Amino acid sequence: MRVLLTTPYDLAVPGGVNGHALGLFEALGKMGVDVRLLGPSSAEGEAKDDRIRTVGRVSVRALNGASSRVTLDWRIGAQVREQLREFHPDVIHLQEPFLPLLNTLCLAGAGRAACVGTFHTYSETSLGYLWAWPYCRWAGGRLDARIAVSEAAREFAARYHPGAYQIIPNGIRLPGWDRRRADRVLGRPVRLLFVGRADEPRKGFGVLLGALRRLEASGPGDFELTAVGPGSEEWRGRAEGLPVRLAGRLNEAELAAEYGAADLCVVPSLGGESFGLVALEALAYGVPIVASRIRGYADWLAGAGVGRLVEPRDADALAEALRAVAQAPVIHAAWARRGPEVAAGYGWDVIAKRVMEVYASARSKVLGAG
Repeated sequence: MRVLLTTPYDLAVPGGVNGHALGLFEALGKMGVDVRLLGPSSAEGEAKDDRIRTVGRVSVRALNGASSRVTLDWRIGAQVREQLREFHPDVIHLQEPFLPLLNTLCLAGAGRAACVGTFHTYSETSLGYLWAWPYCRWAGGRLDARIAVSEAAREFAARYHPGAYQIIPNGIRLPGWDRRRADRVLGRPVRLLFVGRADEPRKGFGVLLGALRRLEASGPGDFELTAVGPGSEEWRGRAEGLPVRLAGRLNEAELAAEYGAADLCVVPSLGGESFGLVALEALAYGVPIVASRIRGYADWLAGAGVGRLVEPRDADALAEALRAVAQAPVIHAAWARRGPEVAAGYGWDVIAKRVMEVYASARSKVLGAG
């Protein structure tokens, strides 16, 4: 089977959807699938893997509370048609299929390929979906199967575009046992880790700094925070006087080391999240979670026995939760042991097999209609 994966987002910039597409790309390749990944990129030069093809200039647009880097370059039409003609896919799997322009062109030129769309978005508002309603109806009509990464993402998509959605969550690369800390003994200071774009307001980094300031006022030296990801430099002034290390962008090995050193991963997002990949990655390393009680997190974290959920936007509540965990080492240790067990169900080897079943069903639908 030949599978063409697409992502509408700039492949040169890490992100949840791109991480999903690249993880699935890698997993399908290991399963022996003839797979290719197509997306825009702002980076110069060719991709290291010749199965990854880049098309289109990147534009920055505000989408769902974040600055999203997509291509709106109509000149990529000929390149997309050439990719489809050359590769001749049996299945085209589009991430966020309603997002133009790459996905639009792939849907228009799909021919007899089965089209599968994965929906990642969750939002409390729907302006984008409503604004693009006629286009979304057209794109949805071209899909032979729909996947949502969570119940929240399914409900958001189905609210305005009804249909059958199969829930298949995000996958992760599971670390080996040698990459996990087995003890997770809480000491002082308690090492907090934030991973994400600190310059995106919806990620809640400002709330986390507010909580840390409260913790420092009541117990100086009890906590220290490492912030990993782009955009943290703009917070240097507000973090002055706090035990904060702004690590910036890290490679995979460096990030693994940060997970290995952390006692708690803090995910203080304000909303607009459909799943919470950072939380899942932390659990794979045996790092318990303190996260906002928003829909995309609570759907799978509530009751999992791996951490605590707190109300979003509430620095006092976040500080209280962090202090409570620091004072409960036995519970923290139990959460740390439970984390990798929860994460194991989301390994890419498990998730990719489920996606392949969707491909087979969609392909049968197309062939049967012919």
